[in-house]
Amino acid sequence: MRPAVSTGLQALAFGVSLLAAGAAQAGDELAVSGFATLGVGKALSGVTADYYSFHCPCYIANYPDVGIYEKSWSLKPDSRAGVQATYRLSDKFSLTGQVTGHAANDMKPTVDWAYATWNLSDTLTLQAGRKRLPLFGYSDFFQVGYAYPWIRPPGDLYGWQIVAYNGANLQYRGTLGSVSVSANAWVGTETDKDNRMLGLVYYGDKTEETWKGIMGAYVEFGTDWGSLRLVAMRNKVDRWLGSGATRTVNKADVKQQFYGITFNVDKDDWVLRSEINRFERPDSPKDIYNVYFLGVGRRFGDWLPMLTYSRFTEDYKDDPTQNEKHNTWSATLRWDFRSDMALKLQYDIFKDRSAFTFVGDSKALAISLDYLF
Repeated sequence: MRPAVSTGLQALAFGVSLLAAGAAQAGDELAVSGFATLGVGKALSGVTADYYSFHCPCYIANYPDVGIYEKSWSLKPDSRAGVQATYRLSDKFSLTGQVTGHAANDMKPTVDWAYATWNLSDTLTLQAGRKRLPLFGYSDFFQVGYAYPWIRPPGDLYGWQIVAYNGANLQYRGTLGSVSVSANAWVGTETDKDNRMLGLVYYGDKTEETWKGIMGAYVEFGTDWGSLRLVAMRNKVDRWLGSGATRTVNKADVKQQFYGITFNVDKDDWVLRSEINRFERPDSPKDIYNVYFLGVGRRFGDWLPMLTYSRFTEDYKDDPTQNEKHNTWSATLRWDFRSDMALKLQYDIFKDRSAFTFVGDSKALAISLDYLF
């Protein structure tokens, strides 16, 4: 996706980069880190047809960045890299910026993070600027392939058009006995004047998307064997299709509500990853999305094989012929051969049950190398 960043946020991002450059010799005041994923794959089989600009069989590996595997081997859908810098001005104040490039978008740099942090106390933190929208369990580090067991989080869930917001949030971190507790509440807005996912995958035309009046919060509980995360958010959606004289309104002031639960377990050598989400647009026509995934794996030393099932179901009350439905079985194998690198293999079986002509069934194979630096 190519987010529209306001002038103030561009200035903040530029300020972060200047501070980082000027503080190259500042020791502990500057922290710089990065990540990269080199992935290659292809659609092995599936429905043969053209879908907008794509020549199927197709497998959508990455919805937000429009990383789509076709029948030829490609590096684009899963390959990406990013750099993050945090400059600490004092014990209470710091600036953070992150820039990411995705091969599916020709490595055009996008600003994922550009925010200021104030530590109000040992437990409370206030942040303002541009941040990833923390709807899903892996939203904050969606681009960091090393952070999760798959090559990419299940696309049936992680396929929403808006992934960042401009605003402010208040974080809490503490403990309740032996249980760690973290909470976050945020407000803001986001406008993407040329949304890649909506434009290339769903409408075949330039699409502008605005999420306004965003208000959300999550709370997460953690122990040494697992975690539980509860999240809720509400906002309004505006959407325009086309450009110039052909520009039309698709949605205006449409209310949207989101609810989600993430439950993870790491017990002995067993791994469980799960998430369930629900989007509701109660305005007429009423539209409801129910999505979930469940993954189970077992570690054998540095190896982690895992089997994951995910499902996306739309319930469009006024016109069932527009319902989008699909599910995916994913078999993955992760090898942590170094402390900062992981090699992954993933085989996906995608079943398209949409009421309209979507990308169709497909099978895909991919391999990736994830690296932290």
